[in-house]
Amino acid sequence: MGENHLRNLSTLPDVEIVGVFDSVCSRAEALAGKYRVPPARYLRDLMQRAEAVVICVPTTAHYAVAAEAIRNGCHVFVEKPFTHTADEARSLCDLAEKYRVHIQVGHVERFNPVIQTLLASVQYEDLVMGEFYRYVPLRKNIDADVLRTLMVHDLDLILHIADRMKTAPVHLAASGQVVYPKAMNRGLIDNALVQIRFDTSLQVTAHAVRTGGLHRREIVLTESDQTWVADLLNRRLHRFIRRGRYSKQVEHQVIETPASSPLREEIRHFVSSVKTGRAPLVTQHDGLEVMEWIERIRSTMITGSDGS
Repeated sequence: MGENHLRNLSTLPDVEIVGVFDSVCSRAEALAGKYRVPPARYLRDLMQRAEAVVICVPTTAHYAVAAEAIRNGCHVFVEKPFTHTADEARSLCDLAEKYRVHIQVGHVERFNPVIQTLLASVQYEDLVMGEFYRYVPLRKNIDADVLRTLMVHDLDLILHIADRMKTAPVHLAASGQVVYPKAMNRGLIDNALVQIRFDTSLQVTAHAVRTGGLHRREIVLTESDQTWVADLLNRRLHRFIRRGRYSKQVEHQVIETPASSPLREEIRHFVSSVKTGRAPLVTQHDGLEVMEWIERIRSTMITGSDGS
């Protein structure tokens, strides 16, 4: 994953890459040679030279690496999920305030042009239902459950939509499954279904599945008389409009969206934040809120009730 970030950074004309570090020296040297940047033998030396860092490490290492960077005065971009636990997220929020640095969390869907167009087009006062589907078959041993690896994207979007609607959750239901052997998933949740009801008419369901063989990334937002379908795999946004409240006739439109790379725009935004001093679009506080929801969902799965 980190190579994708390095590749995009290397294309930005106003960025000087002072080094790349990997715990496996041969990988760092290979990346350094490929992108013509200096390899770093020691992480601390790199942080002392850098103004900002991009962190793409296993989830369980996010906190330690980000905390060290912040203590060295670096602005931080850290891939999603923000941290492994909500307590770690709170600690990083405190450190960022103490050392006066920015943290951007890698919720890349905020920079997806299909989603940006969707969120700019939906009529929030008429929005009654949201459905979020994320099916990505597991293909490697991983140190995080499906809530942190897949549903984290949609939880961030759900919270963002709720904030724009000025609505708050009043009920949560959640269930999860462990399907694969520990050699693949370390005994962590593979599939999850979450339902959230808000204090307005809005209801939301989120599906995160890493078993089976289906690839699906889709968002369905239903208003009283029209439906939006964001097909994220095929980069298409559909709009279905009823021609009358009592009509069966439906008009289908395919909405044009910009052809931009979400990751490139996300990295460009982080660089701009560092240069201008403005807070990024997705801050540590957004990352913390998502981590708190992940822990709330996991607790609900265990107890069978929402203890909030």
